[in-house]
Amino acid sequence: MSKNSFLDALTDSLPASMEVIWRQETGSTNDDLKAAARQNAFTHPVLLTVERQNAGRGTHGRGWRMAELAMIFSLGLPLRKGLLSAPPGILSIAAAMSIAQSASMASTEKVLVKWPNDIWTAGGKAGGILIETVGDAGGDRSVVIGAGLNLSIAPGGVTTAGWPIRAISTRVSMNDPTMRGELLGLIVSDLLHTFNAIEKSNDFSEIVDQWPLYDAFYGKSVAWRTLDKPDVPLEGMDKGIDAFGRLILQGRRGEQSELSGELVSLLGNSHGE
Repeated sequence: MSKNSFLDALTDSLPASMEVIWRQETGSTNDDLKAAARQNAFTHPVLLTVERQNAGRGTHGRGWRMAELAMIFSLGLPLRKGLLSAPPGILSIAAAMSIAQSASMASTEKVLVKWPNDIWTAGGKAGGILIETVGDAGGDRSVVIGAGLNLSIAPGGVTTAGWPIRAISTRVSMNDPTMRGELLGLIVSDLLHTFNAIEKSNDFSEIVDQWPLYDAFYGKSVAWRTLDKPDVPLEGMDKGIDAFGRLILQGRRGEQSELSGELVSLLGNSHGE
């Protein structure tokens, strides 16, 4: 990659107050920013982006399979009162919605979200998001928003839950480092705007209300499994999320269940795809 053209396009697309770090390769961008935040909590936005990540992690500690071409980054922010008041599930969903909206602007296909934080397009997973918080010795806290987005993949791949692995199909070639820098700048700028808005407001109803516009399975029958009973899949209708970011599923007899993102994984089936 032409580092200079990528970084020039990226920094030109971001606020001057944001610190931008580029590396050729690392284990995990989230781990790198968390280590920095443990030393001193972030007082301004810090973006770390890399060409390759060899120890990336997803939800429940799952490994992240590298694509042929991917956009990998983590955004570190101060965790102030406004963000602290938001349920963790809402923050994860807000980040996923923001990235889906930004990616859709550059994509030939609609980019959606599979609850709670998988980036979804063309019937498969094109990326994932991991949000983590960390404190320093003085008690100040930071939030780290990590994301990996597939831009080019080998055909035929599937996730551990059996979903197809997809790439975001963009209107211009992402092999061009300038285009890649501009797209990342758009995504990160929108993320920053989203989290600034959350920080200033204690009302998260707009996120809940807008969720059906992004939910790849809203109104469809899906299967799910709990971590304590992974071999007993159940079925229900996706009815959106509640104020805590939990998925609302309606059973065949009309009963509703609110499912936490830390406890549940959706499963692919003929009804949900």
